[in-house]
Amino acid sequence: MRTFIYTISTFFVGFFSSVAQQQQPNVYPEVYGLRIGTDLIKASRNFWDKDYKGFEISADYRYNKKWYLAAEAGYENRFVQDDQLSYTTSGMFLKIGAEKNFHQNWLDMNNLIYVGGRYGISLHDQTLHSYRVNTGNAYFDEEMQYPELHSTGLTAHWLELIVGLKTEIVTNVYLGMNVRVKGLFYQKQPEGFENLYYPGFERKYSGNIGIGFGYSISYLIPLKKKQPVQVTVE
Repeated sequence: MRTFIYTISTFFVGFFSSVAQQQQPNVYPEVYGLRIGTDLIKASRNFWDKDYKGFEISADYRYNKKWYLAAEAGYENRFVQDDQLSYTTSGMFLKIGAEKNFHQNWLDMNNLIYVGGRYGISLHDQTLHSYRVNTGNAYFDEEMQYPELHSTGLTAHWLELIVGLKTEIVTNVYLGMNVRVKGLFYQKQPEGFENLYYPGFERKYSGNIGIGFGYSISYLIPLKKKQPVQVTVE
């Protein structure tokens, strides 16, 4: 009888010890840091588009569990020529804002599916090289003018709605993509003409609306870990 009780006791002690070990949580602290990257389209365009020079540096910082502070800054020089006109726009831009991560990461993952916003501003120059004038006479061709009109100190202000994702491909290295809808709400125009291209905004469409997309690569510099998330291994 004592042998039976000892055997049963040993079984239950071993069983509950095993369950306790299985229920012991593994702790994966959440990483907070500064992620720095660049826009791959702008970077590669310097090689395949002879009429473009530019770059963009991006950064985001994790403010809390879901929210990130974000910014982009860069430079663009764009020459455009078509049947009606030709011009060059060059200047700097800055965008600041925030984004919220909706992705439910598990274990030690730090991927993002996010929605956010930006306030953008550009400071640029524009040179109007040529434009075609309609003479209003069907018997005469339109006249091409070459004013070389150079305007400096131009500005533009806009807001952006951004949707995107960032995926960790190797430790601390992320590939991302995003889509943006932009709304221009203020600009300083060249005298006697109009802005044709805005660094950071690019070309506008009907109603001062712009649409853009981008691909990025970035590196996360871990600064601290906090608010550990407990994951039960079953």
